[in-house]
This record gives sequence, structure tokens and C-alpha cells, in this order.
Amino acid sequence: MLKLEAELPKRAKLSFWPFLDLCVIGMFFVLFSSKFVMAPGITLALPEVGASQVAISPIYEVIAITEVRGEEMIFFKDSKFDLVSLEKHFEKRGAAPKGATLLVKADVAVSMRTLSLLAELAIEAGYSRVQLATEERKTGGGAFGGAR
Repeated sequence: MLKLEAELPKRAKLSFWPFLDLCVIGMFFVLFSSKFVMAPGITLALPEVGASQVAISPIYEVIAITEVRGEEMIFFKDSKFDLVSLEKHFEKRGAAPKGATLLVKADVAVSMRTLSLLAELAIEAGYSRVQLATEERKTGGGAFGGAR
């Protein structure tokens, strides 16, 4: 008569869908914040070198690369080049001396693309090894190290 059963609090039911949503969000978080996602790139097979041991070559030729105001400049034998003109210079000059090593002194701001293209050019030009030496960019100071 009074229907008091309708006035009792209803029992809460636990739904399956919110649990599934939390599992999917957790899966995306784990997947994208871990090493499961592989970044594209090139694989380098670097030689093993002792702590103070460096490969000694009888003939070294040095190239310096720096980046100034967004432009990468290559300096070789007292001349300034870009990659295209350096390739022409190597072709015009002929093969590198036998057993020669090309030492590339690069600024930190130089792109990896430029370094890999330069290594390919050096191998095509006949260099037996390409060694890379990088330098940190000096902060402050002008062209001669003085204050600006």
C-alpha cells in the first residue's frame, strides 16, 4: 500500500565501459612514453677506441664546418665551400693521398645531414677514414673573443 520499497536507495552498478576507457588511456600512456615507438634514423657502426688511444694516420687533411646566421660554411685548404663546390673541388683535384684521413672539425650547430653528406663525399674522394671532432659553441664575445 505505501510502496516503501521504491523509496529505498538504489544499488549502484559498476559498468564495464569506464574501466575499459581507463585501460585504453593507460595503454596509450605506456606505449607513447616508452621505447616501443622507434624513431627513424641511421645506424652508425662506431669503432671501439680505448680511453686515450686515437687512430694515428700519417696524412691528415682537415675540414672545418661552422654555422653562421643559419648558413653552414665549410673551410678546406684556406677556401670556403658549400657541399656542391666541395664535391667539384674533390673531383677536380683527383683522388686523396693514399691512406689519408679526413678530420672534420664541426661546430655543435652543424646538422647531421651535412656531416653524413660530407662523410660520403670524403669516401668517394678516396679518403681511408673520416674522423669527427666537435666543439661547443662559445657563448658571448665577438669575433675575436672580446665583449660585444
